[in-house]
Amino acid sequence: DAKASVVHGGELKELTADQLDEILKHHTEIVFARTSPQQKLIIVEGCQRQVSVSGPEGAIVAVTGDGVNDSPALKKADIGVAMGIAGSDVSKQAADMILLDDNFASIVTGVEEGRLIFDNLKKSIAYTLTSNIPEISPFLLFIIANIPLPLGTVTILCIDLGTDMVPAISLAYEAAESDIMKRQPRNPKTDKLVNERLISMAYGQIGMMQATAGFFAYFVILAENGFLPMDLIGIRVLWDDKFVNDLEDSYGQQWTYERRKIVEFTCHTAFFTSIVIVQWADLIICKTRRNSIMQQGMKYVDIEGSPKPHYWPF
Repeated sequence: DAKASVVHGGELKELTADQLDEILKHHTEIVFARTSPQQKLIIVEGCQRQVSVSGPEGAIVAVTGDGVNDSPALKKADIGVAMGIAGSDVSKQAADMILLDDNFASIVTGVEEGRLIFDNLKKSIAYTLTSNIPEISPFLLFIIANIPLPLGTVTILCIDLGTDMVPAISLAYEAAESDIMKRQPRNPKTDKLVNERLISMAYGQIGMMQATAGFFAYFVILAENGFLPMDLIGIRVLWDDKFVNDLEDSYGQQWTYERRKIVEFTCHTAFFTSIVIVQWADLIICKTRRNSIMQQGMKYVDIEGSPKPHYWPF
C-alpha cells in the first residue's frame, strides 16, 4: 500500500518493462538510485509509456542533467533541462532548456513564461483570424448573388493594417492570467496553437457576428435609399455600368451612375465601421482565455515586465 518506492540501479536492470510500468503506475514518489546512463534512458521511456496509458491528460516527462552521460535521457525526454554553469556542452546541445543560474526554481519561471507566450500567441491569432470572414463574405456574395460590392478593397487594407495589426501586437504583451500555473500541462498532440476550438470561435462565432453586423448596415443603407434586399440580386452589371444613368430602384426612382457610387461608398464605410466596432469587443474577448475580464483587468505588461494601464491602440 506504500505510495513511495526506492529502486536501486542493480534492481532496475533485473526488471522487465512490465514490472517497471507497474512501479511507475502504483507509486507517486519514486527514487531511482545509482543508475547508469542507459538506465536513465529506460526510466524516461517507461515514464513516457505512462503518458499514453493515462490518456490525453497524461504528464509530460522532464529530465534535468549536467553531464555527458545525461545526454541520451535529455534528448529522449519531452523537456530536457541542462545546467548552464556546471553543465557540459554536450548536455546543453541535447537539452530543450538551459538554466543559466543552475537554480531549479528557474524551471518554474521558465514554464510560466512559456505558457504566457503560448497563451498570448493564441490570443493574437484568434483576434487576427476573426476579420477574415467579414472580409471574404462580401466578395462571395458579390460574385454569387451579383449584388453591388458591400466592402471595398481600400477599407479591407484599413482593417488589416489599422484595426488588426497594432491591437494584435498589443496582445503579445498581455500579463499572465492568475491561474496560469494552476492548469494541467497541455497535451501537445491535441492542444495545438491553432486548433478546432479556436477556428470555430474565430470563424464560426465572432467572424459570423462581424459579417452579420456589416451586411445589416449594408442592406439598411441601401433600403433607406430605395433598394430593397431582394431587388439587389443580379443588379451588379447594371449598377457598375457607367453608361446606365436611369437605373430604377424598388420604388421606381431613377439613379445615375454617380449617385449610385456615392451610396455604394457609404455602404463601404458602414460595413467597415461595423467590423471595427465588433473588433473592439473581440479585442476585449481575446484579452483573456479563461478568466473574466473583471479578474484580469485592463492592463498589459511592457517590455520591462511591469504592469501598465491599457490604452487601446486604435
